[in-house]
Amino acid sequence: MLLLQFEIHKDKLYEFDIAMGRLVKWPMFTLYGSRIESPTKSFEFVKQWSNKTDMQQDLESPIYENLIGAVEVLGHLNEAVIYETKPLDTLNT
Repeated sequence: MLLLQFEIHKDKLYEFDIAMGRLVKWPMFTLYGSRIESPTKSFEFVKQWSNKTDMQQDLESPIYENLIGAVEVLGHLNEAVIYETKPLDTLNT
């Protein structure tokens, strides 16, 4: 599972939305938050794969480069972490 935490300036949100729609077509879970007085919105993107081969292919793809590039050009990347997860029903075996 990939977790990206980043901030985008509010005046760059439209450009960021266009970049995501045109350059990054991954299904992801997205969470965002913002304080009214803050000039940025905070985002968390979560992408999960069913196997390591698919994950490796995606992380080496132009789509991933486009995602990171859009975040770095239009905002600030705070954290990028890759986790290995297991389904709950396999934890006790």
